[in-house]
Amino acid sequence: MTENIRRMSLDQIRKLKSLSNAKKVKSMTEEDINKIIDEDPDLYHLTDAELSEFELVGVKQK
Repeated sequence: MTENIRRMSLDQIRKLKSLSNAKKVKSMTEEDINKIIDEDPDLYHLTDAELSEFELVGVKQK
């Protein structure tokens, strides 16, 4: 199997187009998110204890 490995500078990485759709993610309801989690065997619902371990970094508050 041949791997395509490509070296990139930090500036090149910053110019890459994101594969995520921020507008779509922001418009999702809790119901939408729960449905996605339920349908994907690699995902699971986090407990309140697990969620409390997260720290928001670099998030702009509106």
